[in-house]
Amino acid sequence: MQALYITHVTCACLSILGFVLRGFWMLGDNALREHRLARILPHILDSVLLASAIGILWQWGSWPQDLPWVMAKIGALLLYIALGMVALRFGKTRRVRGTAYVLALITAAYIVSVALSKNYWGFLQFIPF
Repeated sequence: MQALYITHVTCACLSILGFVLRGFWMLGDNALREHRLARILPHILDSVLLASAIGILWQWGSWPQDLPWVMAKIGALLLYIALGMVALRFGKTRRVRGTAYVLALITAAYIVSVALSKNYWGFLQFIPF
């Protein structure tokens, strides 16, 4: 269990750091964003991240729908992926890409806050509505 958890957290950190770096490269029009490793490594990391998450749930004997905070992470992950695609690939202008990049980073912070708190509100619980 501990190895899966460490793998999951490590891959999550590396995945987010890689997204931050690729976003800086995108905003600065750096050619490194097109490097083969920059295109392939995120998919490998994210695959290991997903596999470790499934392994953790399997070891817990749980399904995502049994844990509201896991469902929140999955929903936010889908949003993060969509925003990341706009930021790094499909945004037509630098403004659109930059806005999607910032929103993706906020979404990643939400996912981490949900994971740490085991509460589907994550950091949103501290915002007075």
